[in-house]
Amino acid sequence: MCEGEKMSRVMIILLVSVTLAAAETCSSPPSMPGIPGRPGAPGKDGKDGTDGTKGDVGPPGQVEDLGELGEKGEPGIPGNPGKVGPKGPQGPPGAQGPVGPKGVKGESGDYKTTLKSAFSMAKIGMALPRKEQPVRYDRMITNENNHFDQRTSKFRCQIPGLYYFTYHATSKGNLCVNIMKGVAKGEKVVTFCDYVHMIFQATTGGVVLHLKAGEAVWLETTDKNSLLGASGSDSIFSGFLLFPDP
Repeated sequence: MCEGEKMSRVMIILLVSVTLAAAETCSSPPSMPGIPGRPGAPGKDGKDGTDGTKGDVGPPGQVEDLGELGEKGEPGIPGNPGKVGPKGPQGPPGAQGPVGPKGVKGESGDYKTTLKSAFSMAKIGMALPRKEQPVRYDRMITNENNHFDQRTSKFRCQIPGLYYFTYHATSKGNLCVNIMKGVAKGEKVVTFCDYVHMIFQATTGGVVLHLKAGEAVWLETTDKNSLLGASGSDSIFSGFLLFPDP
C-alpha cells in the first residue's frame, strides 16, 4: 500500500472519532421509552446442584406442629407376658349343654341292700282265738312283698336272714301268747303271759329269729286266750327283716 492511501485511512478514522465524541458531549432531551417486548419462552431446567453439607439438629417439635396421622406400620415383636392379674368375679351360669354320651356299665352292686320284707297286721273282732291255733289277723296295715299269708295268718320267709317279730295284745282277762316258728305245726320259741280279771290290759312281746327260706312265724294262745281286737283296743302282729344272709 502507498503512503497516500495510508494517510487517507488515518484521516477518515480521526474524523469518525471526532464526530462520535462530539455526539456524546452534546446534550439533548431524553427520548420516551419504547413498549416492552413479549416475554421470551422459559429456558430449560438447569442441572441439579451438588448435595449440601448436613445441617445441625433442630429443636424438638411441639404438639401443635404434629402433622396428619401416617399409614399404620407393621406389628412389632410380641412382648413378654405380663403378671397374672387378680381373679375376676364369677360369671353367670351358662346355658345347659347337650346330653353326653352313654357311660360305661358300672360294677354290680350289692343286691341284698334292695331286699325288703316287713308286715304289720291287726286283729278284727271280739271273738277269742282258739287254743293252740294261729291267731287270726285280718286287717292289713303293711305287707311288703306280701310275705305275710293272710289265709293262714302266718309270716313265710322268702329271704333267709335275721328278723325281728313283736306283738301288742289287748286283753280283758288272763292271756298267754306263744311265738311259734317252723314248718307245719312248728315249735314254740317264747311265751308271754299276763293275769288280770275283768279289766283291760295291754301286753307286748318281741324276739329276734334267724329264718331259713320256707320257714314260718305266727302267734298262738293257750287256754288263757283273752285276746281282743276292736276300735280303741287293737291287737297287732308285726315283723321285718333286719339283715339278709350273705
